[in-house]
Amino acid sequence: MDTDKSSGKGPEPGGRTQVDPGDLRRLLEAGADSCLVLSEGRMQIREGAPGDGLAVVTRADLIAQLGESPAENDLVTQAALLDSEVRSLGA
Repeated sequence: MDTDKSSGKGPEPGGRTQVDPGDLRRLLEAGADSCLVLSEGRMQIREGAPGDGLAVVTRADLIAQLGESPAENDLVTQAALLDSEVRSLGA
């Protein structure tokens, strides 16, 4: 089931799409089997399988790394790490 709760950002100049702390906050607020997916040039929250997109992080993995109520600075740091991983894949 695709529940696109995207951040509404399109691709940035040069095709770079960023993971931001707001994306991670929305993922933590989403259903238990949700994941953050890069699809069609933007970050989206999807329930279940990522479909045609690139799975960036699942809600379960994010909670395992940061807990259910992480501090803002932890979200900022994690978003930067995930953004770097996405860019290293050439997405």
